[in-house]
Amino acid sequence: MTEALRPLRPLQVSSDLHDLQSPQLKPRPIFTSLSASDPLKKRAICSQCRIRKVRCDGRQNICQNCDRLGFECSFQHSPGKAPGQYVVKLPERRRRMQACIPCHSKKTRCLGELPSCSSCVRRNRVCIYPRTKRHGSTARGHDQTETPEANDQTTQRRAGDAYPGQDIELVDPAEGTALGDETALGLMEDYFRHLYPLPSFAFLHKPTVLQRCRDQTMNETLKLAICAVAALQLQRTSLCHDLWVQQAEQLILQQIGRASIFHLQALLLVIRYRIESGEFPTAFMLAALAARTALALRLNYERPELSEVAQEARRRLFWALYLLDDFFCVGLREFELCPEETIHLRLPCDEEHFEEGRHVHTSLLRPNPGSSDNVNTIGLRSASLRLTSVRRAVMRFNRRVGLGDELSSTIGESIRRFEEELRSLKAILRPLDQYSVPNLTSCKWQAQFIMVHTSWHQCHCDLYRLGLDGYSEAAPSPVLIAIHPRDRIAMQFKCLEHAESIIRIVSDFSNHGDGECLLERDIAVCAFESARLVMFGSRIPGAVSNLDMAVNRARLSLNLITRFFPYSASTQPLRKDLERLIASYSVRLALQTQEVFSEPDPPSARPSTKVSQYASSRQRLSVQSLLLQSDFVDDSSEIAGPSQGIDTQTCANSIPADLQTANVSGSNNEAATTAAASRIPVWGAAGQANSQVPPTGLSLDAGQEDAGLIFNPWMGFTNSEDMYGVSRRASGLDDEF
Repeated sequence: MTEALRPLRPLQVSSDLHDLQSPQLKPRPIFTSLSASDPLKKRAICSQCRIRKVRCDGRQNICQNCDRLGFECSFQHSPGKAPGQYVVKLPERRRRMQACIPCHSKKTRCLGELPSCSSCVRRNRVCIYPRTKRHGSTARGHDQTETPEANDQTTQRRAGDAYPGQDIELVDPAEGTALGDETALGLMEDYFRHLYPLPSFAFLHKPTVLQRCRDQTMNETLKLAICAVAALQLQRTSLCHDLWVQQAEQLILQQIGRASIFHLQALLLVIRYRIESGEFPTAFMLAALAARTALALRLNYERPELSEVAQEARRRLFWALYLLDDFFCVGLREFELCPEETIHLRLPCDEEHFEEGRHVHTSLLRPNPGSSDNVNTIGLRSASLRLTSVRRAVMRFNRRVGLGDELSSTIGESIRRFEEELRSLKAILRPLDQYSVPNLTSCKWQAQFIMVHTSWHQCHCDLYRLGLDGYSEAAPSPVLIAIHPRDRIAMQFKCLEHAESIIRIVSDFSNHGDGECLLERDIAVCAFESARLVMFGSRIPGAVSNLDMAVNRARLSLNLITRFFPYSASTQPLRKDLERLIASYSVRLALQTQEVFSEPDPPSARPSTKVSQYASSRQRLSVQSLLLQSDFVDDSSEIAGPSQGIDTQTCANSIPADLQTANVSGSNNEAATTAAASRIPVWGAAGQANSQVPPTGLSLDAGQEDAGLIFNPWMGFTNSEDMYGVSRRASGLDDEF
């Protein structure tokens, strides 16, 4: 006989959801069934365990969970002792389920401790947790339960504007970033005091920006970017500038389809932040976005209908973008962000005129001779941009010489044309802008002052080092043979003379300049190159400095780089390589070796198989190039899926014959060099051809040209197989070329 089923009894709940949410709870325990077999037997659950949604053992006086965690258990207030009500206290949270924002951005492990995770405490940085889904707030050191009023612009964002690359929601502009109004105003004043004198940061109008910051009407993205880059450059480690720049970058990418000049200003600052913090791949990609944004806004054209301040701000913004190319590569057209033929802007005016909003007529970047746009004098900022243009033209010329694209009969004429352009540029500088120690100390913009004069001398060094036998960036041997011996010797001494001038400027600035002023990275590049040239040229008969003096002068350049760029990730390779060169030449000085005339060998260059070998051989980016340091990987091999290993010989046979490098013996090299020399005319001081060959006593050891694979921040590596990117050997060229 089947036993009748007993009907189910509903669970008895002593309080509803309203009681749990109210600040006061009635002092009777909560019961629930212990097992399905005996529903009449109950077990008490304390309020803390119920809120935390964990199992409660129901132990009298205090449960095991509250005893272990140190919470105030509701069992400690027995309902039978007093008729009063027990006030429920929410248990304190000890750990977050999500990683904090600093650990998430750095991709480090976060244990979620409160108020600050152990990783942030160990690294002495501010710990901020992302907002929770239940509450609209951000936790900074602890969980906030209050929901702040949302910004109208933030709450009205469309769902499609979200940046897909972020898997957590960043903090709001007004919450959790520790960027108060006083902090922001102080950082902006520091920006204009320390960073604004540098050409790449001088695109903001100081009176307008500071006034908008005081009135709290400034663009939020631009404010975050300014404060982030100022805090980084000035080493304000107590501020969470990494979060500010991350938030500014996200806001820019959220509005990627709506170009804005304020977002472009902020984007340039974000790029400089990424460069100085060592995030070169991100900076390289963002630079392309900045160039597209500038062209979309037509910033490369004038707008005369705007006010004087607006016109000048547009010009300076585009010229700052133009200067970004120097960080990644020089002389390679395929990487240029702003080709000069697309720029239809006038040069920027002086700082005083810009701040006052005064109209000043300026000339173009490369004016035509005899044009009405030419002016009699130019300021430091305009001169700096023109020198940048000339240096890029010189580097393109050097690459053509190395690739064999420049006729030997036109090399002399090209060099004289560059010399005349540089003389004309120096002649139109104002008397107070001409170099002298009194002018340096009295100049208000010392960073611009020394940048103009070091860049002017560096143009000559880049031009004349083609004739420096044995130097890694010298012209190939057939080209050197074609140069008249008198011209080669003149080029060598002129190159060393200008290198000595750069080191003298460096020494004067270190002794008499403003020690608190910041410098552009290009000054570190000039100091590095001049030190290399002076130490290398110390062995030339008749050189101004012997090896001992040259090493001491190189240490002056090293001291400048160490003193003014202590934390810059973009200049660390320069400092390390210069330290290595000084140590190598010091060893030579101690041993007094005179038989070998070449630069010390650099560390072995790692062969890159991550990109096209044809591109690598032609571009030959230097180790100091931020594009090379980005270490991009071409993953095209993944398109077709996994494939079997490819035979090396098969790959070699698949390369076109005109791109393969033949192996030529030493005797054949000499024969090829002699044959090439007989076919190439030699140009002299007057540009006429002759057949004279430099005597042995006056020329350096050209056979050691490829012994030291020294890299150049502008040109890159050179070696016996690929001289300035040549991946094939043309007829008549020896193995050194």
